[in-house]
Amino acid sequence: MNVKDVMQRICDIFSPYFQQMQKEEFVFAENGRERLRIEIFRSKGDKKFPLTKAAFMILDYGLVWNKDDKTALDENELVAGSFITQEDLPLPILAVEASMHINKYDHINSDLFPISRDQRYRDLFCTPVQAICKKYENLPGVPPGVITPNLPEGFTSGGMMSGDFDISLRPENFPWLFEYVELYKGFLDDRDSLPLLKDPAIIEEGKQTREMFLANFRSATPKILADIPNINTPERGEELGKHLF
Repeated sequence: MNVKDVMQRICDIFSPYFQQMQKEEFVFAENGRERLRIEIFRSKGDKKFPLTKAAFMILDYGLVWNKDDKTALDENELVAGSFITQEDLPLPILAVEASMHINKYDHINSDLFPISRDQRYRDLFCTPVQAICKKYENLPGVPPGVITPNLPEGFTSGGMMSGDFDISLRPENFPWLFEYVELYKGFLDDRDSLPLLKDPAIIEEGKQTREMFLANFRSATPKILADIPNINTPERGEELGKHLF
């Protein structure tokens, strides 16, 4: 499994949507062999089209700090991305990250972040995420309890995938990652048959919460780029957050 495989799988899953979107691709930063690219799929402006944006940072090759030894740089490739719906469609925000430390371990995160605290909403969108997490809870490398980012209570699914996994576990952990992606695709496909998504209160809450999430993710992005020191600058970290979120 490498970055091309991960991106190809994501693009295959979302091909009915991506084929209707405008694609941008450019090199964001490079230093010798190290290269970080951006791929963004944007809505063409149809207000009825569900996805506003799907954006990815792709490290084709880079040197990234090791999780245990912050003086050691590992050869690495990674994909991290987010899916954002148009403002009147309050679906969760899908975020994915797969950082592959070559011949060492994989650092993988994914969640469908809910944008409403309404219990009906959580039952509909968070319970299936929790079920996926529980399915894999005994996999070596899964931390006890669910790791969540620095967000207010009620704004994580309770079923985030987060862990550092030996590369021998790829046959288990990448299917786990793609289950989140496929679950989100299913919610997107079924959006018109889910009355809860048309509730005015949930739509309004979703607009406010979505912006809170995106601002939080933008502010955290410089920390992600800081793990790739040879192409990192504070200005690039801030710019990267704007591209992704």
